[in-house]
Amino acid sequence: MRKIITLIVFSLSGTVLFAQESAQDVMEKRAREMYRVIQLNDREQWTKFIKENYSQSLIDKPMRKKVVNQDDGDTQSETKTTVGNLEDKVTMFQNLHRDFAGSQISSIKKVNQSLEMNLSGGGAEGTFKLKFSDTKPYLIEGLGIELRGGPR
Repeated sequence: MRKIITLIVFSLSGTVLFAQESAQDVMEKRAREMYRVIQLNDREQWTKFIKENYSQSLIDKPMRKKVVNQDDGDTQSETKTTVGNLEDKVTMFQNLHRDFAGSQISSIKKVNQSLEMNLSGGGAEGTFKLKFSDTKPYLIEGLGIELRGGPR
């Protein structure tokens, strides 16, 4: 009888361990969902994703957009800063949709509490650097995007 009880306890504890997702699994799911939502041309879905996956501090944080153009050896740079609010983040998703619709994920790799997701195809290539909170629910706390080629 004692062996049966011990076996049941080990079986239940094993189920609990397998049911919990690792931080890396959650981060990768959020990154893949971000990619999926960028492919949609749907402001409601972009808004929903941001509300469910961004930390409030990231939603409230101002964004800085730097565009560097290189033509025939000349380099021109333009930097714009926006106020931090949900609407600005949704507009960013609209721009990401324009630039990355039709692209594919070429790689995802974990770097500390961050994840790098590379997209290519659809006329543009880019690297998304997503920083996540250290604790559950592992929300996106920082985002950097490098776009190479494609429409601007």
